[in-house]
Amino acid sequence: MPSNFSIVKKEFREFVVPFSSLKHGEHKFSFTLNDAFFSHYEHSLIDSGDIEIDMVLRKSETMLSSDYIVEGSINTTCDRCNDPIQIDISGEFKLVFKFGHEVSDNEELVVLPPEAYQLEMADYFYEFVNVLRPNRVVHPEGECNEEMVELMKKYLLE
Repeated sequence: MPSNFSIVKKEFREFVVPFSSLKHGEHKFSFTLNDAFFSHYEHSLIDSGDIEIDMVLRKSETMLSSDYIVEGSINTTCDRCNDPIQIDISGEFKLVFKFGHEVSDNEELVVLPPEAYQLEMADYFYEFVNVLRPNRVVHPEGECNEEMVELMKKYLLE
């Protein structure tokens, strides 16, 4: 018999919002993403980070709407020299959680089964941070690993 309850990984329990016990109206939450958080995502472009996420959740009879402010820094690798680099990021996101069974193509609309009682936010937070990561991450001119830059010049065809 299938269960209506999902099992939340122990390391992500702090990113669960049990909305069923909340009264209708606005609720505020704060979350911190640190090195331990990012270590659970294999093959990530983000090595570590220190991110603060402020969430405002509005609960009504038929849906939940939420706004997020994401600020902090991430550690990744330079696309030019492959040395570590720290990048500051900030941004805002919105999500609407609606109850039903249909599938949504809208990135801001998440359809929850009617029996849902909590929001598991870890993967959404990880996605927010990845969206804010620049497509190309490089050190400022002159700050790349000179040894690597010389090797590239030696083997690049011009």
